[in-house]
Amino acid sequence: MKRVLNLYKKDIILGIKDVFILLEIAFSVIMMLLILLVVPKSIEQEDTVFIYDRTGMTARLGVEMREGNVQMNGQIFVDSREAVIEGMIENKSAVGLIIEKDPQGKFRTELLTQPYSNASQLNYLEVILEDIFSVFSPPFGTYPPDVYRAVSVIALEDNLRDSIPFNRMLLPIVIVTMIGIVGLFAMISMIAQEKVDDTIRAYRVAPSSIYAFIASKHLVLLTISIVTFSVMYLPIIGFGGYLPALLITLLTVIIGSCLGILLGSFYDEPMASFGWVFLLMLVFTLPAISLLAPVFSPDWLRIIPSYYTLFGLDAAMFPDNNAHIIGQSILLLTAWAVPLVLISARVFRSRIRKGGIL
Repeated sequence: MKRVLNLYKKDIILGIKDVFILLEIAFSVIMMLLILLVVPKSIEQEDTVFIYDRTGMTARLGVEMREGNVQMNGQIFVDSREAVIEGMIENKSAVGLIIEKDPQGKFRTELLTQPYSNASQLNYLEVILEDIFSVFSPPFGTYPPDVYRAVSVIALEDNLRDSIPFNRMLLPIVIVTMIGIVGLFAMISMIAQEKVDDTIRAYRVAPSSIYAFIASKHLVLLTISIVTFSVMYLPIIGFGGYLPALLITLLTVIIGSCLGILLGSFYDEPMASFGWVFLLMLVFTLPAISLLAPVFSPDWLRIIPSYYTLFGLDAAMFPDNNAHIIGQSILLLTAWAVPLVLISARVFRSRIRKGGIL
């Protein structure tokens, strides 16, 4: 244990002298500030409809009409057809709606569109209008009173995920990319530095201490990960879910650093293994697509460890009756990490004994 601690202190000092640790912390601060101050909280564009209602129907819908424009949930009520057109000229993504009533009491609508109006937006408007007009002018007599009562919507979950700001939703992806995978390239770089300094040659004489060498490298990366994780997590999320999210991240770091040991065993320079590093980083970031777009979730994504990292972090940061995902993620990441720790150490030790790592 003493040998591990001595190696750990040496690696920390070297990491600070080489500015590696300071750069990691500085970059995490920059990313935290970007997420908080630059990345928008919402990227959804609200559809705008300019409405000129000559029937007064909007008053029956509970919209208080007054002089001038009344904006409500993307609906802008104006007092003339010309105002509708002017609004559409200013807002190129808006559509216009003119509501009238013929002598027979039937509603007539005129939908003004842009040359490039979204077809799905227009279909949505048609459905809404059909529902509204069928209530106020039912085709088969009068609807029962229940139809006119307010509808109460009850969420089946404790929290509505739609309310999560977009910038916070990106945090799991940023953590996996910056912290979880950084162990991969960082471990290769540290091993390469040992080769350059020729200090690793000593382990051919005393190969039993190779485990202390590997353990110190793991501890250094875990220490850096704890600091950078805290720098990004606490200002954005707070202390909620901090410990389980940290554990999930550290398990991912161990997996990445073990892969780095395996690659470092066969390559003398970090750039020589860049192709493999790039490929592995690309694979590890693929599950981010499923996190942002749940409709894309093929079964083969589940064999990638970062899949459980992303969804475990998401569950820890944004609790929504999904605590079981945290436990599942920790269990499966541990099942990946433990064998990789043992395999990578044995491969590295074998390469040193054979002299193939020098």
